Formats: sequence, C-alpha cells, structure tokens
Amino acid sequence: MAVPDRDTVRQLLADARLPHGIVVHSEGVARVARAGAGLVAEASIPVDGALVEAAALLHDIDKEEIRRSGGEHGVVGARQLEAAGFAELAMPVASHPLQALLDDDRFPIGWPSVLVAVADRHVAQEFMTIDDRLDDMKTRHPEHVESIESARRPAHALEEQLAEATGLSVGDLVARLRAAWEAT
Repeated sequence: MAVPDRDTVRQLLADARLPHGIVVHSEGVARVARAGAGLVAEASIPVDGALVEAAALLHDIDKEEIRRSGGEHGVVGARQLEAAGFAELAMPVASHPLQALLDDDRFPIGWPSVLVAVADRHVAQEFMTIDDRLDDMKTRHPEHVESIESARRPAHALEEQLAEATGLSVGDLVARLRAAWEAT
C-alpha cells in the first residue's frame, strides 16, 4: 500500500498550483480529519492516520484541472492520484464531494472516506457546523440549492456515524474537531 509521505503530498499540492485559499482549506480539512482518525483509533477501531491525512490534504487536488478542462470534482482528483501511484487515496478523494453523498457508487464508505467527507463538511476557511457550511454553500452556489439541501441528511448521518463509533455525542465530537481545527 503506497501512501505518500508529507513531503510528497506537499509536492503534489505545489504541482497542482492550487490557489492559496484551497490550500488553506485543505490544511484545515487535514487537521480535522487527522483528529477524527485519532478519535477512531482511541475507540480501538483500526484506521490508517497517514492515509487519512494525505487524502484530506489532497482532496481538492483537481480543482484547477476541473476549472481548465471540466470533469467531475473528486473523480478527476482520484484519477490523478491513481496515475501518480497512490490508488489508496482515490476513494477518499472521489467520495468527499457533497454530491457523492447522493450517489450510491461514490457514497463515503470506510473510515478514510468518512473522515475526509466529515472534515470537509466542517471546514471552509474556518470551522463551521455542517448546517452553517451547507447554508454557506447554498449562498455561494444558488444554482445547486436543491442538491445541497438533499445532501444535508446524509452529511449529518456520517457525522452521527463517527460520533457513535467514537463513543461521543455529536456535540462533543464537533467540539473536539473544532479544537483540532483551531490548533494550527
């Protein structure tokens, strides 16, 4: 199993020439996903923290490619990572977008995918609740209001799945994830 080390991840991010805001967002998602992986591990559930962190850092690697050439966000990034020799990162990257929550073939399954998707639902340029994040997305993307609203229930279901697995209430889970985001 090939999971890129941090230097390789940083090089992949640099090669993607992502705007600073996307890199900052990805770093926040990685902090939150890594904390979630730690909580899962504390609950004696096996999870590869390095895979989760790498996938979280690279989850938006395709943003500039999609702007240039089109394609489906997440799927393009998964293909890029597979081509680079990091197939293990493909599913967490492919399944993180909001629209994957409405797609049986891409719905996040397995802890790396769940952790990246949950973290991405909480992090924009700041840490937010899932509802605040989705409301923000509706404001920024009014053309997608219906699909964003349709994804609200599955987004909360993933958060609840993580809370249950870690033995925390949803409120306590969110507080722990927020603390990880704040610990820069």
